[in-house]
Amino acid sequence: MGKLAIQLLSFPFFISLLLLTLPTGSLQVVDEKEFDYGERGPDRWGELDPEWSTCSTGSMQSPINLQDEKAEEVSYLGKLNRTYKPSNATLKNSGHDMELEWENGAGTLEINGIEYVLKQCHWHTPSEHTIDSRNFSLELHMVHESQDGKIAVVGILYTIGSPDSFLSSLAPKKQRQVGIVNPNDIETGTKYYRYMGSLTTPPCTENVTWTVIKKVRTVTIEQVGLLRVAVHYESGTNARPIQPTNGRLVQLYDPDEDEDEHEDEDD
Repeated sequence: MGKLAIQLLSFPFFISLLLLTLPTGSLQVVDEKEFDYGERGPDRWGELDPEWSTCSTGSMQSPINLQDEKAEEVSYLGKLNRTYKPSNATLKNSGHDMELEWENGAGTLEINGIEYVLKQCHWHTPSEHTIDSRNFSLELHMVHESQDGKIAVVGILYTIGSPDSFLSSLAPKKQRQVGIVNPNDIETGTKYYRYMGSLTTPPCTENVTWTVIKKVRTVTIEQVGLLRVAVHYESGTNARPIQPTNGRLVQLYDPDEDEDEHEDEDD
């Protein structure tokens, strides 16, 4: 039996998981019944609850369009300082996304001397961020939190192509408890954008440190379709529209050529 056939046979198990797992909370999720991407969608989030007013009034909202010509190229940011570790994880269906939660955290990401613990990751389709106004098929958010409650998110963009190995590794899981999951298996990249933004769902909290990987990865149409099963809307999408940049600084960490020669060209 070929590799593709084996992968396709694993899809029903993943679909069962998507349909049977119960809605739950997270850093980026309030209550799926209180907001959605339809009638109670992004344009109305700020008026649905007084605590969500920042969704309408905030000046540092995410996602944004990342423009190469306007980004400040810097080298001092350095490569991402990640110390991730395998940890027990639970796959949950919030009703508007699929979330993989590491029960006791899965290591840390250090930014400007602050350690952020990796708490969970989840997927948006299509992508929320764009690069030079180009939209992508999928976006993964790796959500981190510091001891004093600061949030840092790493975003990874995907276009249609070869299967994403990390998603493939989750496909056969039939239980909410998926066991040990290694976040180091998530492919990232060396170049990245950095800016200050917000959560992309209510309460749209600001002062979130965003790192969006410039390298665009690939995912299959089938994998995107499976993630859309978790979104309980006719559109099958769970992406917030682009927000105004409002003059915010966007930096692009672009290492010297000799440091980056092993990287493939960006899509």
